[in-house]
Amino acid sequence: MKKSYDEFQRKCDFRTIAAFCALLAAIVFAPSYASAQNFTLKGSVKTGEGDPIAGATVILSGTQQGVTSDAQGNFTLSLTRKPAADASLIVSYLGYKSQTLPVGNRTMFDVVLTEEATAMDEVVVVGYGTVRKKDLTGSLSSVGGETILNRQTQTLSQALQGAMPGVTVTRTNSAPGGSATIRIRGITSMTEGASDPYVLIDGVAGSIDDINPNDIENITVLKDAASASIYGSQAAAGVILITTKRASQSGASVTYNYTLGLDYQSRTPEYMNATDYMAAVNELRYNDLPSGGWYQEYSREMIENYWLLNRENPDLYPNVDWMDLLLKDKGVRQSHSLTIQAGGEKVRSVLSLGYDDVEGLFRKNLSWQRYTARLNNDIKVFKWMNASADISLRYTDQLNPHASPSSIMRYIPPIYQAVWSDGRYAPGKDGTNKYAALMSGGEKTTDKYLANAKFQIDITPVKGLTVTGIFAPQFSYTKIKDFQRQTSYFNYQEESLTSTKYISDAKTTTLEETRGDTFSHTTQVYANYQHTFGQDHNFSAMIGYENYWYQEGDIVAKKSSFAHSLIPDLSAGGSEDVTANSKNVNELARRSYFGRLMYNYRSKYYIQGNIRRDGSSRFAPDCRWGTFLSASAGWVFTQERFLEGLRRVLDHGKLRISYGELGNERIKGYYPYQAVLANNNVVGYTGTTLTALSGYAQAAAIVSDITWETTATVDVGIDLSLLSNRLSLTADWYYKKTRDMLLQVPIAPIMGLSDPYDNIGDMNTKGWEITLGWRDHVGDFNYGVTFNLSDDVSTMGYIGNKEVISGGKIIREGDEYQSWYGYVCEGIYQTQAEVDNSATTGTVYPGDLHYRNLADADPDSPLINAEYDRTVLGSSLPHFNYGGTIDLAWRGIDFNLTFQGVGKRNSYLTDEMVQPLRSQWYNVPTIVGGGNSWSRKNTIEQNQHAKYPRYSWNNANNNYAISDFWIFDGSYFRVKNITLGYTLPQKWMNRVHVKSLRFAVTLTDFFTYSHFPEGWDPEVGTTAYPITKSVLFSAQLKF
Repeated sequence: MKKSYDEFQRKCDFRTIAAFCALLAAIVFAPSYASAQNFTLKGSVKTGEGDPIAGATVILSGTQQGVTSDAQGNFTLSLTRKPAADASLIVSYLGYKSQTLPVGNRTMFDVVLTEEATAMDEVVVVGYGTVRKKDLTGSLSSVGGETILNRQTQTLSQALQGAMPGVTVTRTNSAPGGSATIRIRGITSMTEGASDPYVLIDGVAGSIDDINPNDIENITVLKDAASASIYGSQAAAGVILITTKRASQSGASVTYNYTLGLDYQSRTPEYMNATDYMAAVNELRYNDLPSGGWYQEYSREMIENYWLLNRENPDLYPNVDWMDLLLKDKGVRQSHSLTIQAGGEKVRSVLSLGYDDVEGLFRKNLSWQRYTARLNNDIKVFKWMNASADISLRYTDQLNPHASPSSIMRYIPPIYQAVWSDGRYAPGKDGTNKYAALMSGGEKTTDKYLANAKFQIDITPVKGLTVTGIFAPQFSYTKIKDFQRQTSYFNYQEESLTSTKYISDAKTTTLEETRGDTFSHTTQVYANYQHTFGQDHNFSAMIGYENYWYQEGDIVAKKSSFAHSLIPDLSAGGSEDVTANSKNVNELARRSYFGRLMYNYRSKYYIQGNIRRDGSSRFAPDCRWGTFLSASAGWVFTQERFLEGLRRVLDHGKLRISYGELGNERIKGYYPYQAVLANNNVVGYTGTTLTALSGYAQAAAIVSDITWETTATVDVGIDLSLLSNRLSLTADWYYKKTRDMLLQVPIAPIMGLSDPYDNIGDMNTKGWEITLGWRDHVGDFNYGVTFNLSDDVSTMGYIGNKEVISGGKIIREGDEYQSWYGYVCEGIYQTQAEVDNSATTGTVYPGDLHYRNLADADPDSPLINAEYDRTVLGSSLPHFNYGGTIDLAWRGIDFNLTFQGVGKRNSYLTDEMVQPLRSQWYNVPTIVGGGNSWSRKNTIEQNQHAKYPRYSWNNANNNYAISDFWIFDGSYFRVKNITLGYTLPQKWMNRVHVKSLRFAVTLTDFFTYSHFPEGWDPEVGTTAYPITKSVLFSAQLKF
C-alpha cells in the first residue's frame, strides 16, 4: 500500500514539474508560438426557420480574411493570429440582413440571418389605406423621403424631376421659391390647370410645394385607374400622395440638418459687343434700303474708332454688359432643419422646425424665406382605439423687384448707358433702363401664411375591422404689396439736380395692396376590413364618405398719388386716385361616397374593384353627380408549379391589367353653368335712342348642362424580380381616352356675348414606361443602379370641327396635341432667279427663306399663303423622358449620382435666340454673326453654307414665320445631382454620445449636354430668370 502511494506521489511530482516547465515555455516562447500557429473561428449560418444557408460570406472586419459556409451552413475561419479586441465577424448572404458579431473571446458562433425585405415587400400608400407592393394590381411609383431630401431642391416639385417613370417635370427658371410643372402620363385636358395632378398630404388635399422636403417619409404617385379611381373626379391627371414622418416607439431622438449653398448662373447666351452690334444694325438697314448705303445709322468713323472713344469717354461711348450689371456672380442659400422625436407605447410625437433662406442673383430685391413647423402626434387611447393630431404651419416671405429685368436683360445692346459716371441714372434706351428699375423702381413683397391641421381617430371594434374618422381644416392668408417708386433719369451732363424724365417702368409712385384668404375643411369617415378565410382566401373591403368645402376671396386697394416714394403705405398717399375692389370671391363644395374590394387567392390570383360617386357644386343640380368605376386583376405566375424551373432566376413575377374611369371637375371657373353679371357697357335706351350705358350685364353665354370631363384608362403591366431579388423590372403600357372635354363653342357675334363652354372634345393618349433596378453588395461595398424611361403621345379626337392655332402650335382632330404648325422650308434663296421662279409670301429677296408651295387657292396665281401652305411639322412635346440613379456605399462613404433628360424633342429656335434687332433695337445674337448669316459681304460659297437668313426687319415676318427651318433636336442629358458623403465611424460617435454625424457635398445641375445654341439651357424660358447650378455643403447630426 505504501509503495503504491509513493508511486502515486512520484507521478504527481513529475506532472507538477512537467506542467510548470510547459507553462514556463509558453511564457518564453509565446510570441513565436502564436505567430506560427492558427487561431480558428467556427460556427454555422442558418435561417430563422433553422435551415442551413450555404454560400454565406463570413469576413473578419478590417481584414480581407474570410470564408463561405458549406452545404450544411458550417464555416471554419483560420487566422494567423488572434483577432484584435474590437474585431467583429460580418456575416452576409444575398436576400438576408447582414449580421455583425463582436468576436471577443468567442471561437464558436451560431448565426441566424433574417430575410431582408425586398422591393416587393415594401408597403406603399394607396387611397385611404396601405398595401404591400406585391399585392398591387394597379400602377404606381414611389420614392423615399431620404431620396427627395438628398436632391437638395428648394421646393418639392423640382425634386421629382427624373425620379419616376411617367412623371414629367418641367421648369423654366431657378428663381428663389420657384415651382415646376408636373404631368403624369401626358395631357388629359385642354382646360388650364386641369392637367395638374391631384395632391394629397397625409390623405388631405393640398399643394405639393406647401410642405418642407425634410418632413416627407415617402411620395407615391398613382397613375392608372385601378390605383387612382378611388379619388374619382379629381384623379384624371393622376394622384400624388405625400406621407409625412411619424415617430416610432424606439424612444427619443434629435436630428439637425444644415445646408449651405452657392447658386451660380449655369449658361448664358452671347450677344454682340458694341461695334459688332452697330455693324449688324447698319447691314440690316442696308438690306432693307440699299439706296441708303452701308452706314445709315452708325458712321464708319464711329465704328472704327469706337474703342478709342470708349476709353476717352465711356459715358458717351459705352460698352455695357447688362447681364453683369444686373446679376451677381453668385447667390447664397442656407437651410436649417430640426426634428425631435419621442415615442413610447402610448404616445408618439415628432416635431420638425425648418428655415430656408434663398438669395437670388439680382443685384437687389430678390429673396425667398420659408419658415415651417409640423407636429405629428399618435396616441394609443385604448387597445381598440388610436388617435392622431397633426398641426402644420408655414410662412413664406418673398421679395421681387416691381419690374423684373428678366424679360429683356439678355437682349439690351451694350451701346445704351445704364448709369453715368457721376452716379445718376442714364436714359438707357429712350427711358427703358432695367438697371434703374431694379435698383430704385420699387419692390413687390409677398407674405403667405398657411395653417392646417388633421385630427384622426381609428377604432377597431372587432379583429380586422378599422373605422376611421378625419377632420382636416386649412386656412391660408396672402398679403401682397407692390410698390412702384417713381425713378428719374438724366441726360448726359445735365446740370439740373432734379429731373422730370422718368424711366418707363416707374413713371409714377404707385402702391397696390392685395389681401386674400382661403378656408377649407375636409371630413372623412371610412372603414377598412381585412380577413383571411382558410389560410388561402385573403379579402379586404373599404367603404367611406367624404365632404369637402372651400371658399376664397381677395380685396385689392390701389393708390397712385404720393407726395414722395419713401413710405410704402396706402395712408402716405393722397386722397385722389384711390381704387378698391373685391375679386376672386368663390365657393366650392364636393360630396363623395366610395368603396373598394380586394381579394387574392394564396397571394397568387388578385382582383380589385373601386367605385366612387362624386357630387360637385361646379355643375347644375341635374348634372352634379358622377360615378367612377375601376376593375383590375393580377396573376403571380411565379407561384405556378409549371414555372418552378424558373425560380432559380426569377424570384417574383406578376402580370397586371386594369380598366377604369377617372373624372375631372377642374373646369373653367367655379360657376360655369350660371350666367355671371359683369360691370360692362351695356346697351339700353335713353328715351327712344339706343345708347351704351354703364351697368351690370351678362358677359358670357353659358351652357347649363355641362358636366365632368371623363378619362377611361386601360393599363397592362408586369413586375419582375430576378437573380435573388438583385434585379427588378416594372413595365406598363396604357391607353387613355378623355371624353366630354370642355371647349369653347362659337356663337353668333351679334349676341354680344363671349363664347360659352360645352362638353364636346375628345383626346386619347397612348404610352408606356419601364423601370429597371439592380442592387447588390460585395462585402462592405454596396451599390445600386436604377433607370426609368417613358413615353406618351396625346392625339386629338373630335373637337367640334375646329382648329386652335396659337404660338406656332395647332390643336386639331387627328393630330398630336400642340403639334408644331407652319411652313416647310426649302432653304435660303441664293439668287434673284430663284425668287422669280417660285411662289412667295410677298416681296422677298435673295437671303430670305424659301417656303414650299403646298396648295393654292388660284393655281394661276401661286402664292405662299398661311391658309393653304402651313402643315404639321412634328410634335412640340418631349418624348422618351428618362431618369436614373447610381448609389455607392463603402464603410461610411456614400456616393449618389442622379440624372435625367429627354430622348427626343422638336425644339424651336425662337426669335429671342436668332432674330437680329427685335423690336428695332434689341441686341443681335453672336451665333447669327461671323458669316453664319446670308450676307452681301459673303462670297457665293459662304452664302451657300449660311445657317441663317439675311438681316432684315422688313422681311422678318417671312423669315421668322413658324417653319421647320427653325426646328432642331432639343433632346438633352443632365446630371441633376452628384453627392459625396461621409458618416463618421460609430465608435467615435459613441464617445461623445452622438448617434451619427454625416458630412456631404452636392453639385446640382452642373453638367448638361444638349444641341441648344451656346449659352441656352434646354429648360430655361427665353424671358425667364436663369437656370442655376449649385454647390451645396451639408451636415446631418443625430442624437
